[in-house]
Amino acid sequence: MQKSWSKQEITGILSCRDPHLLDELLEAADRCRRDSVGTNVYLRGLIEFSNECRRNCYYCGIRKGNRSISRYRLAAGEIVSLAMSALDAGYSSLALQSGESDDPREINEVVQFVQAIKTQSQARDNTGNGLGITLSIGELTYDQYKKLWEAGAHRYLLRIEASDPRLFSQIHPPGQSYKKRLQCLNDLKTIGYQVGTGIMVGLPGQSVNNLVRDLQFFVDKDIDMLGMGPYIPHPNTPLYKKQVPDFEPFSMTLKIIALARLMMPDINIVCSTALQTLNPQGLELGLKAGANVVMPVLTPEDNRGDYTLYDNKNYTRPQELIERIKESGYTVGLWTWGDSRHYAVRNAQLE
Repeated sequence: MQKSWSKQEITGILSCRDPHLLDELLEAADRCRRDSVGTNVYLRGLIEFSNECRRNCYYCGIRKGNRSISRYRLAAGEIVSLAMSALDAGYSSLALQSGESDDPREINEVVQFVQAIKTQSQARDNTGNGLGITLSIGELTYDQYKKLWEAGAHRYLLRIEASDPRLFSQIHPPGQSYKKRLQCLNDLKTIGYQVGTGIMVGLPGQSVNNLVRDLQFFVDKDIDMLGMGPYIPHPNTPLYKKQVPDFEPFSMTLKIIALARLMMPDINIVCSTALQTLNPQGLELGLKAGANVVMPVLTPEDNRGDYTLYDNKNYTRPQELIERIKESGYTVGLWTWGDSRHYAVRNAQLE
């Protein structure tokens, strides 16, 4: 039975630095995930198809103002080819990610290659379902989200990054609106997407109270998926070398994942690459904390180094990820979409 968590309880857990409490929390979260969503860890083949971005977020390495990276945009045919290779390898779902653009021509291009991926993968897949598609390409209009939904995308990740409007404004330039971010999340849910959001843990100016608020935000918004990771500074951003909180971001991220699993037992939670970048055991500990989605990077090697949201990004070969998932005592969810169970429950309640 799902437990109700008070603000005081959550604050106490996040503020406590006793390693024994963290161990107990991870054990509880692991039991919860096994009871609620089983031992499957679902794969989302990650294709970072463009690092071009119209935004200037203060924390992000592919921000428009960073002129030290080479910009790229994969051709539609290459994206479709990568998708078919993922399907042949048993990944039944993709995550298509890019910097943000609301240019109608570029959005129409995404619509077209999403349609091509759906059509070709349905013809190639014995089940006829084709590839499941998650998009993470930023703030768009309602109509643009609707076009992408109609093309075949059915999950969307749009991280709030900070649910406190004041902190949100400190990590984004004035032209980016907290209100607009909320509107986009609402639009995605209205259209019918499985909706994902998330935060960075350890941002300059972030407090334990902010993190408590973030967890409550996820519950209140009734989200289906979470993508969260520790904040890793990038040298070509305004936030680089800004004073960060006195808590350790890796262990705090594990706590946030574990509490999210306990508070929202049936959602999907990603074990982020950032978590794996900070600690060699980041994958194993993230899974133990309750994460049940892993995103092997399928971006071409020639472009991978230019998709630098943060510094020193980790890359682990997909086959190694699969072996480590198995060695950790979990089942690799190949040949299945691995949709959020919460989404199914939420939809059933609306009928």
